[in-house]
Order: sequence, then C-alpha cells, then structure tokens
Amino acid sequence: MEPDAQPGPAVGPQVIFGFDTEGTCTLSTGSGLEMLGLRSGELVGTNLFDLYADQPTALADIRRALSGETFTVEAEFEDRILWAYYEPVVTENGTMKGAIGVTTDVTEQRRIEREAREARRRASLLADLSAALTREVHNVATLLDVAARAVTEALGDVGVIWMPLDGEDDLVPRAVWPTDESGLRPGLGWPRPVAEPPSGPELIDHGTVVRAPLVSRGLLVGVMDVARTRDSGPFADDDLALVVDVAERCALALDNALLFEGQREAREDLVKFQALADASSDLIAISDEGGNVIYSNPRVQESGIDVFVDSVWLTVAGQIGDTMATAIRDEVTARGRWSGDLTLTLTDGEAVVQVDVFSLLHPDTGTGLGAAWIARDVTELRATEAALREANSDLVQFKALVEASPDFIAIAGLDGKVRYVNPGGRALIGMDPQVDVTTTSIPDYLTPEGLDASLNVEQPAVIANGHWEGESTLRNFRGPAIPVAIASFLMRDPETGEPFALATVQRDITERLAAETSLRNLADQRQALLTRLVVAQDDERARIAADVHDDPVQALAAVDLRLGLLERRLGEQSPGMLEVLSPVQRAVSAATDRLRALLFDLEPPDLSQGLTGAMHRAAGEIFEGSRTRWTVDGDQEPDVPDATRAVAYRIAKEALMNARRHAEATHVAVTVTGRSGGLEVTVTDDGIGLGHGPVRSSPGHRGIFTMRDRAEVAGGSCEIRNRSPRGTLVTLWLPDAPRDE
Repeated sequence: MEPDAQPGPAVGPQVIFGFDTEGTCTLSTGSGLEMLGLRSGELVGTNLFDLYADQPTALADIRRALSGETFTVEAEFEDRILWAYYEPVVTENGTMKGAIGVTTDVTEQRRIEREAREARRRASLLADLSAALTREVHNVATLLDVAARAVTEALGDVGVIWMPLDGEDDLVPRAVWPTDESGLRPGLGWPRPVAEPPSGPELIDHGTVVRAPLVSRGLLVGVMDVARTRDSGPFADDDLALVVDVAERCALALDNALLFEGQREAREDLVKFQALADASSDLIAISDEGGNVIYSNPRVQESGIDVFVDSVWLTVAGQIGDTMATAIRDEVTARGRWSGDLTLTLTDGEAVVQVDVFSLLHPDTGTGLGAAWIARDVTELRATEAALREANSDLVQFKALVEASPDFIAIAGLDGKVRYVNPGGRALIGMDPQVDVTTTSIPDYLTPEGLDASLNVEQPAVIANGHWEGESTLRNFRGPAIPVAIASFLMRDPETGEPFALATVQRDITERLAAETSLRNLADQRQALLTRLVVAQDDERARIAADVHDDPVQALAAVDLRLGLLERRLGEQSPGMLEVLSPVQRAVSAATDRLRALLFDLEPPDLSQGLTGAMHRAAGEIFEGSRTRWTVDGDQEPDVPDATRAVAYRIAKEALMNARRHAEATHVAVTVTGRSGGLEVTVTDDGIGLGHGPVRSSPGHRGIFTMRDRAEVAGGSCEIRNRSPRGTLVTLWLPDAPRDE
C-alpha cells in the first residue's frame, strides 16, 4: 500500500518513512531529510527502537502504530514543530506487516495560525473594548475601570490610568486593575509617577511597563500604564501596538465621556440656574447678542416692568431714561460690566435696586453670548446704611466725647480682661498712654478696699440688675488712691440682648468729698451756733421772764390790789367815781394778763418727752378755755438735736397762737414727722384762712415773718398758705445736724 504523501496540513518539508514489526526502517524518503542532514534511503535498515531509545514519546508513537492504531501527533523537535501521521500496514489476510508514517514540518504554519488567532483575539478584544467603552460613555469612573481591566487582562498584571483631578495639573491614578492590587508584589515594576506625560508610547522599567498617552482631538486627557512582573519578560512590539490601540479607543471614549459629562453638567447647571432664578426675589433677565430678551424670571413679570422682548435696551430706557440706558450700554460694551444703584417704578411703588449687568462669554471660545441682568431690591438696605452712617456719626461724636472726658471710662470683657481705657482715665490714674490695657484686668485698677467692694457689692449687683451706682476708690499708679463715684453697667447685644462686656464710668470726687467735708463742718458749726443761740435765747427769755415776774407783774398785781381797795372805798364814799375807775382797773388787769402770757411765751420748752410732748403741753395751754379741738400726732418723730426741736417748737407754737387769735378755727392738727433727712412739722386749721394776696403780718405784729426767719436761720424753711376749701396750712422743715459716728 502506498501511503498518502500529505495526510495533514503539509505546508513544510516532509519525511515519509516505514518500519516493520521489529521496528526496522524499511522506507526513508522526502524533502525533510535534507533538513535533518540525511539522504533519501539512508535510514533504511536502522532499528527505530534503538534510534529513539532516549525519546520515550517517539517510542510510544511507534508502538501505537504497530499495535494497529491510526493516529496523528504534533511535537517539537529541535525548535521545530512537526506533525506526524501514523498508519499500520497489514497483509491481505490481515497480518500486521509494519507501519508507515508521514512527518511534516508545520512550524511556519503554526506561526501563521498563531498570529491569525492573536489577530482575531486582539480584534475581538478591541471590538469588545469599544463596545464596553461605548456602553460606559456616560460614566467616566466606570469607563476608566473598564479600560484598565481590558489592557491588564490582555497584556499584563496591573493596569493604571492617570488623569488630573478637577482644577489640578498633576496626574494622579484614577483607575487601577485589579482594584485590590497593591502594586508591591515581588518582581512587579510598579509604574512611576507621571512627571511629564509622554508624547507617544514608551517602554520603561526595563521594558516591563508600557506607558501610552491618551490623546483625543489633539488634546492630552490622561496616561495609560500596563505593567507585568519581570519574570514574565518585557513587552514585545505587538504588545506595544495593542496598548496603543487600547489607548486610542480609551482616549476617544474618555473624550466622549467628558463631553457627555460636560453637557450633562451644563444641562444640570442650566436647570439649577433657571430654578434658582425662577425662585429668586431679584429681577433677573438674559439678553442675546442682538439685545433680544430670551429669559426673564417671574419676579420681572410680577414687578410690572414693561418688557420689550425684541429690545432689552428699550425695556431699560422705559424705566431709567435714554441717557442712563445709553451710558450703561456703553460701559458694558467697553468693559463687559456695569454695576450701580437705580430707582425703578414697580407695581409696589418706587424701589432702589442694585443692578449688575455683565457680558456672557462662551467658556471655551470666548464668543459673546449676550448679557445677564440682575437687580436686587436694596431699598431697606440703603435706608439701613443711611441709618448706620448716621449712627456711625453719632458713634464718632460719642467716641470724641469719651476720648475728651476727664473721667475714668473703661470697658472689660465678661472674663474681666480690660479692652479699653480712655485717655482721660489713663491720665487720672497716672497710667502711661502707651500701655497696652488689653494685657490688664479689672483688679489691676482697684485698691484692696475697692476690689473687695467690687467682688462683694458691685459685680453681684451688675449681674443681678444690669447696673450699679455707688462710690469706691480707684488705684493711682503715681499717688494716693482716688475716691470715685461709679456707674457700672452691662453692655448688651442690641439684637439678642445677650451681655458681652462690662462698662464703667468713674468720676473723681476728691473735690466733692472735700466740699462735703467743708459743708459738714459748716453744718456742725451752724448747729453749734444754733444750739448756742437757742441756749442764749432761752437764758435771756428766762432772765426776762424772771425780771417781768419779779417786777412788772408784781407791781401790776399790787396796783390791781390797791385799785380793788380804792373801788370799795369809792363805792362807799363816792359811787359816781366808779365809772372813772373801772376802765383803769380793766386796763391794769389786761396788762397783767398780757404779761402773764408773755411769761408763758418766754418760758423755755420742756423737751424731755420730745417735740411731740412739748407740743401737747403748748396746745393744751393755748386752747384752754376755747371751743377749738386740737390733736398732736408725733408717732414718726425723728431723732434730731434738742436745739432743732426748740426752734421747731417756737415756730409751731407761734402757728398755734395765730390759730387761736385769728383763725376762728374749730379744729387744729399738729403732725411731727421726718422728711428728706430732717424734721417736718405741719399745723393745719379749718379757720378763715389768710385771704387773698401775699401773706403779711398784721400791723404791729411780726409773727409770720418771725416764723420764717427762725426757720431760715436754722437752715430750713417755713411755708404758710391757704388750704382748700378753707383754713391754713403751715409747713415747717428743719435739717438734721450731722453727727459723728
């Protein structure tokens, strides 16, 4: 049987050989022998079992063929790929005769097939990648992950895509595959940071890393790296070409994704802008390059502005006039923007609006797109600003007042740290004008006594009531402590009412205290003089009373007695003379009564039971035998010196005498009480009053003037006036005398 010379893909040199059942070669021919260094027929007679003794696979193939099996095998031999066909040879009666084999060199065929498969695989990979990238074109992050995974699975162990972050120039890893790859596996050349993006594909790290730029429309959008372990060997040219193909498709898809993303963001921004503009209380409009109004928000429509759709400038001129509209237009044309305040007539009335007009330019090309108009109602804001300017003017004046004040004016935080001391205050306490008061605290300005008063009196009062007024002492850095009158108060936020600082105004009262001391000394001297005067008056009154009692009263009593004897004799001897004697006797009796009254008036008051007790006794004697009712109320009598009581007694007694003699009163009331740090006595009656016009003493009488004079000498006052509906009111007030503590 003649074997088929080409049972398989005979694309290379062939060797046709046969062997018997003992393995002895019976046939050896074909063009492939020459490549093996053999001639045709040279192997005939050679035992193949011996020839391939060191090649177990070849021996197994020979035995399979001799066992009657037909088969094909492919194996490498000396860097060549050989394809072999084995078929047993039998006789006509079926006896095994041997076998025949055909060996074909298919090295080039397998290379072509491998390249074809690789081409189909890469084409399929690129097609699948393009499809996947197209599907993910709306999501940049997912798209980058797909590209990194595709290039990694096709060529290497790790894939990285570098891109800049928004607003940054430096490239950073934006996608890594595998996602859990640390890049630190032994033998893996992890890509170095991209210091300078490559202009084309390049091999780095001994060829274990391919770096390719991602370029679309001539613009660099990123860099792609794919790395493999050094054990896997460097990348070949085919690998480099595949990376370039993947990079080109990735760049195109990425550019499209960025465009889609930009468009989506632009649409979202547009929707947000319109929603924001529609909801805004500002007046917002957009005009195109031709001046046509292409958008105006609802506020414009509600405001009553007549909008001319085909001319934004005609719309503006309708509100502010042609001259101003032209000026704005010229400014926008020249500089691209105009800002300022305008007064518009709206449905709600006139309003002051802050207007911003600016040109709209395409972000990429700079082409003019029109202009935007934004007008914000600032009527209340401008009014507030005017009020603030006025308030600031007041504040400046107040500051000037504080700066010029000689008083100590300071502000401290709630923590006690001092924030401000005025120049006059610094000068008052002898502080250097250059001292930084913010490094000081409240205790630094107080004497030990002042600090104790501040902690225990002033600060609790300010916290409880918001303010405190009193007196204390202020530290003097260059001399003795300064007595001061203090007004301290909390400073509060005008809107929330929350306290934020403590302010104090302290005035030097050194001169006032000296004056008060002088006044107290004068008052003491006055009281001493008043006491001596009262004592002298009482002594003189007592001496006069004694003299009157011992001489005129006794003499008149003797005359009155003798006139009585004369009356009896004339009655017996000359009754007609009684008419002459009676007036004389009545005159003498009246003179005696007046002298006895004078003795009562001259009698020093008994103040052992106070002024109230003395007035009780005086009223009882004055109104004795009259129909006038009287009362004396002294439950609130203050403790004053006897000299003051004595003066009050004389004046009040004179008022009672006047009520008895002139008022025709049915009731007289005396009240003794304290007022304004002194003694007050009121005498009221329900008599005929004082009449109209100024209060005067009767001719020959100085009672009213004497009452006033006595009060003024004692440092007080005496007021006499009519009561309503009738009667007289006498109000006497005398100061208390200062006492030593």
